Amino acid sequence: MTRYTKPHLSFADQVSLLKSRGLIIDDEAEAEHLLSVIGYYRLSGYWYSYRRQLGGAQRDDLFAEGASFRQVVRLYNADRRLKLAVLDAIGRIEIAVRVQIGFTLGRRGPYAHLSPGNLDGQFTRSRSPQPSTYDRWLGTVLAAQTRSSEDFVLHFQRKYDGRLPVWVVTEILDFGSMSYLFQGLKAADRNVIARRLGVLAHQGGGNGAALANWLRVLNYVRNICAHHSRLWNRNLANQIAPSHLGAIPDLRHLRSGGVSHFRIYSTLCILAFLLTRIGHGPGWARNIRHFVGEEIPACGRDLDELGFPADWTAHRPWTA
Repeated sequence: MTRYTKPHLSFADQVSLLKSRGLIIDDEAEAEHLLSVIGYYRLSGYWYSYRRQLGGAQRDDLFAEGASFRQVVRLYNADRRLKLAVLDAIGRIEIAVRVQIGFTLGRRGPYAHLSPGNLDGQFTRSRSPQPSTYDRWLGTVLAAQTRSSEDFVLHFQRKYDGRLPVWVVTEILDFGSMSYLFQGLKAADRNVIARRLGVLAHQGGGNGAALANWLRVLNYVRNICAHHSRLWNRNLANQIAPSHLGAIPDLRHLRSGGVSHFRIYSTLCILAFLLTRIGHGPGWARNIRHFVGEEIPACGRDLDELGFPADWTAHRPWTA
């Protein structure tokens, strides 16, 4: 194991180092300030794209000719704006899915989530000596209820026996716990919700497996955005499964070989599709099309670095 020996550098020294590697910096004072409020290593994820290629995926420490600090900062800000747009879309979808889970499971009874028989057997099955997935999920519910200061939670605690109906529980869960509950629903209930959201299987019914996959991906992407990590040029650990997309005409092009599901493009398509299904119209997709179509090239980068196929503007949801 190699010992780390690089010295601490002042912000002025960081600027000098970047300049020595060929990065154009017109305003050193501004660069020092931005390094002091954004950080060298956060920005390094963006200037990596501007470093000279050595072959394959390898990059030199030296920058490509013409690369500038202004381009790097513009790309950083473009990524920040993209993350805000993604968070906005996920938030709207999250609310709709919460309602659908509470409504669908609630038909089995106000406290259906407290009866394992109302849920999928794989979800509730004991894995002794480890607790079941259901038991762990129920622990997160009780913790969320204890932490909550929402008026409606306090109302139920004061007036009733403290148990919350499932349609109230879905309002206090975080996105991850909500997606776990969706995966824990009976297959028929998952499919009903999926069909309401237009997530279809080949036979025309709802595809609950596809929606479960999408929610896992959206939870992962949401965490990237919420924790201020880099979305630009990132290989996603959780990806949209292309096998689930053939029965949805608006998303069928995602099954082609020109789309990389390791990058964010597929997820953007899913977000645009679901937003239209819950009644928000095509405005979000239009804004994304305009923004990435102009801003990413203005940074000197290509959209294929985000997984966009060359003909992406010819496909829905971007043609609406």
